[in-house]
Amino acid sequence: MYKIVIADDEKIIRMGLKNVVDWEELGFEISEIFADGQEVIEYLDYMTPDVILTDIKMSHVSGLDVARFVFEQKLPCKVVLISGYQEFELAVQGMKYGAEDYLLKPTNVENIIETFMKLKKQLDATREKREKEKAERERMDEAIPILEERFFADLVLGGVVDSEEYIKSRINILYPDLDVENSVCLLADITIRDFDHFMKNVWEYGYDQLEMNLANFLRIYKKTYFFHIVYKSEGLVEVVGIHSGGPVTEKESRSALQELVTELEQSFRFQADYEIRRTYDSVYEIGRLKEDAGGMWSGKKEDSRHINEQKKLVMSNISMGNIVTAQKLFHNILEELDRLPAPDRNNAVIDLLSTMSDVIKEVNGKLFQSLQPYFNYSLLASMSRKEESAAYCDRIFDRIRMADEKKEYYDTDSLINKAKSYIQENLNRDISQEETANQLFICPSYLSRLFKKQTGENFIQYVTRVKMERAIELLKDPRYKTYQVSEALGYKTPRYFSRLFRMQTGMNPSEYRGRVLHLGGEFDEG
Repeated sequence: MYKIVIADDEKIIRMGLKNVVDWEELGFEISEIFADGQEVIEYLDYMTPDVILTDIKMSHVSGLDVARFVFEQKLPCKVVLISGYQEFELAVQGMKYGAEDYLLKPTNVENIIETFMKLKKQLDATREKREKEKAERERMDEAIPILEERFFADLVLGGVVDSEEYIKSRINILYPDLDVENSVCLLADITIRDFDHFMKNVWEYGYDQLEMNLANFLRIYKKTYFFHIVYKSEGLVEVVGIHSGGPVTEKESRSALQELVTELEQSFRFQADYEIRRTYDSVYEIGRLKEDAGGMWSGKKEDSRHINEQKKLVMSNISMGNIVTAQKLFHNILEELDRLPAPDRNNAVIDLLSTMSDVIKEVNGKLFQSLQPYFNYSLLASMSRKEESAAYCDRIFDRIRMADEKKEYYDTDSLINKAKSYIQENLNRDISQEETANQLFICPSYLSRLFKKQTGENFIQYVTRVKMERAIELLKDPRYKTYQVSEALGYKTPRYFSRLFRMQTGMNPSEYRGRVLHLGGEFDEG
């Protein structure tokens, strides 16, 4: 129903307008009836109806004054004026103030109905447009964090189409005011000291909450550099920083990174070490450069994490049916592995194909069976050149692409079901999205996308809901106090558990026991 206000200084006309028309049938509900325009203006200070139906001339403040007030205040309501023949010039003036229509006295019921049927269509169209715009904004608000996470990770790891136009379009979505053509970048590691101690004794919440808070912090951190998370694992956070405004010195880059780390330490109450691993002359250069033997690659465990992340990207894209991207990433990995001796490279390729086989088994059992003759690990182990390995693996991707073209599509439900099973089996622990994604050997952001698409909830929302459902079952047993239920579900503090429980149910655990479960007695909240 749309809200309507009626104003006329003659009572008989006011009541006639109220009663002569079946407003509800037209889709309107009368909010107030007034005898003067001043009353309408005072009402508009705290309420905004959809339509004002007012006499153009009244004793003190006229309907024309009301129309002018609505126009000047840019209020989102429509004004319909009632005027006599001799008041035509006033009606024209009202139209200049944005009045939607005017009705001539004596008012005719058919004219009123016709006018408000037309208004109803306009209001419906405006509401539909507003709801579409709201839904689009919500989709963008939801998509941008995922776009940020995946775009910068793909850019560094080689998963983005190697095109300046593509990179520029994505950057423009994320940062419309950033001068992409005049930007420099850095890649850096931030390592939280004594991470286990920090998580156990300082940070009150879960690992996923820490990741989310770090990402949100960087999202609003806008100084000389814009920073984004590329990779995170336990206490290590790899970030890419983008500076718009031309070249900077190494000292300036280090100072910007140090300033970021200092603010992180103050906000999150941890101590951290930091290191710039690489600098780039432009954001485009990130997607073009390959790490050479004297660059980031040293064969150390910590330096091989990009390859491990690329593996996850391969599996994620296969799971999502993005076969071309998966094959490109596979070739990027082969380029990286070519620096190793042939036996080590072949073992790494075999490990990658074995993992790929396991993932395909989860998402497409039929395809898995058809691919088994192609997984000849003994033959792969005997290959001496990277080109041989690449050609062999391309045949596997050709078969996968054929299945995709035949719509032998991937059953991502099985991945989500496996994730759900893992969550159910570990409700007594702080279950992180990264840990769960690792069980499927896919990227956390892809798991998040799958969860949202197939359940309507993101990962954290789903885990919280399932844990709260389990909490309700435990609360039915009067032997358990709140802190024991909290511990049984892997929460660090009863306070945090109670806060999540209230967000889910509207009550704290003790209130829920009394009002919903009808259990008497006092229950310890702490």
